[in-house]
Amino acid sequence: MDASAETKMTTLDISRFAGAQGMNSIQGESCLWVQKRRFFFESVPGHRRIRLAPGEAKWLFRQGALAIRYTCDENEGEPSFEYVCSDENFSLATLAPDARRRVRRGLEACEIKPVGFDVLASEGCAINRSVYSRQGRVAESVLTDQRGWTHYMTVCSELSGLDAHGAFVDGRLIGFSITAYVDNYCYLFHTHAYSDYMKLGPIYALTFTVMQKALARPGIRNVSQGLQSFLDLPEVERFKLAMGFQKRPLGRRVEISSLARPIFSRPGAWIVGKLLKKLRPGLWQDFSAFAHARQVRRTA
Repeated sequence: MDASAETKMTTLDISRFAGAQGMNSIQGESCLWVQKRRFFFESVPGHRRIRLAPGEAKWLFRQGALAIRYTCDENEGEPSFEYVCSDENFSLATLAPDARRRVRRGLEACEIKPVGFDVLASEGCAINRSVYSRQGRVAESVLTDQRGWTHYMTVCSELSGLDAHGAFVDGRLIGFSITAYVDNYCYLFHTHAYSDYMKLGPIYALTFTVMQKALARPGIRNVSQGLQSFLDLPEVERFKLAMGFQKRPLGRRVEISSLARPIFSRPGAWIVGKLLKKLRPGLWQDFSAFAHARQVRRTA
């Protein structure tokens, strides 16, 4: 269903949204924690600065977490940032020249309009598979499994604060973007398009359109493209900055269970990383992010 100007995601909505993607969640004293990969928990939503309640890390470790990562005030953690656009006058003039050209091309070639989650359920999975193939990503995802994707979209249709836009060419859905409204933020998810249509600029047109609509919506002050990745992704960063996103400082912390510290030591991380890269590439990416985090506060 389309999100009205008043609807935003509740904690329960966020938990169900994560669950539909195959991620378990657990409510802690300070925030909601999502298990994005097995044994790895992260605070959500990412923009909320939290302070762990006494004993919360130990409690999470008893729930099966080996490592947790959370957002905090800038002076309380490793310096990081979120990609945010807060320009209330957002327009084509906001964009870098090349991005502006690509957006115009996309708007001329594609019709950008709201799309129902029922349409995405039947047509979106093929688009996701095209994206994964283009990027050389491992297809171990709800996004590329038709049954899992259909369930995910069905859950999305039942939640508050979610909507979606599609890019259409000659009446065919060739790309889409899902938007989630939390607090005074709008998050962009799964802005995907068929590889064969990328030259038309659907990603640029979709991103621009949903950003412009979100920033004109009452109560929304920020559009987010997520937090800084521990992995170096220069092309992704160039796109975000060209589209008007800025780096807003924040802090992030990683805490590791005493049982897992040998794994995250330099020799342990090297050995485990080699094994995971060969056997579980998806899990290897998250493991690498934690292993190479520059600040780890020791907890019992």
